[in-house]
Amino acid sequence: MSNKLTEKKVDDLIETLNALICEDDLLNREQRENMVRTVAVLGGLQERLRVISASKGARKQAKADKIKKPREPDIVFPRTGKIWIQEESETIRSIIDDIPDHDINNHILWLSEKLGRTPYAIAVKIVSEGRMDEEWTKTWKEAAKEIRERQAAAAAEEQLPDTSTSDK
Repeated sequence: MSNKLTEKKVDDLIETLNALICEDDLLNREQRENMVRTVAVLGGLQERLRVISASKGARKQAKADKIKKPREPDIVFPRTGKIWIQEESETIRSIIDDIPDHDINNHILWLSEKLGRTPYAIAVKIVSEGRMDEEWTKTWKEAAKEIRERQAAAAAEEQLPDTSTSDK
């Protein structure tokens, strides 16, 4: 059995102890001093409970006030952040079932492009299917970033005017 300590319970306890302290014939001097110390400790605990309660309220309010910005579409991996559909999982299963573990790496980038998912997401999905271990997925963590950078560089290069041919 557990009782949750609330501000109300601490208030009631402090009130009761103060009432006992104020009774003249009930406690001797040593008992009264111990009760006063106890009330002081409870006062500190009460303040701590108020601070915790206030900070929880402030966090809840901040979370409620926070404007969630919409996710920008990923041009390179359009299915990023979307829930996996059964067809995607079946595609991965059908391809990796016949491939030995040491050859799976050779198919990650192709699967990534075909399914519109990051190579890391494909690797995590393969691990969730019982193939490979979680440590293996770390090798694919940076691959999406590198692919995006290459794509951005290629797009920027396409936008540059062609200066190799000049009219004479």
